[in-house]
Amino acid sequence: METNQRNSLKVFLQERQVQGKKFTIALIVNSIEKGTGIRLPELKKTYSEDTLFQISLHHVTTTKKALCTALNIPVEAGCRYKRSLEKEGKLVQSIDEFICPITKHPAHLISTNPNEFESLLKSNSNQLNLFRNGS
Repeated sequence: METNQRNSLKVFLQERQVQGKKFTIALIVNSIEKGTGIRLPELKKTYSEDTLFQISLHHVTTTKKALCTALNIPVEAGCRYKRSLEKEGKLVQSIDEFICPITKHPAHLISTNPNEFESLLKSNSNQLNLFRNGS
């Protein structure tokens, strides 16, 4: 009986995690659609994958894995797009790490929205300021 309870709890928690990921993906897609005024299927028809990656990050600040999952872009391609945009100065990665809503592991946030750059480049960690004030 106890094993059955543990198994059903495990299944319940796994289902909750899947629902949470689906909700996160829906939020990302909704933000992109709202920001562009165009539905995602139409955006995919209109723009190349790398351009869609860039446009999307202008409307949502998230992890690369979360964006790639929402747009159904292979993460390997997302890595290339990210690096290319960084070299061009069009993408900024956060200094601090946050918990990725998809992997649940620490990851950096990324954005191509210049209005987000300053906040992403500020650290919320006190470790960097430990010796600044002569303390």
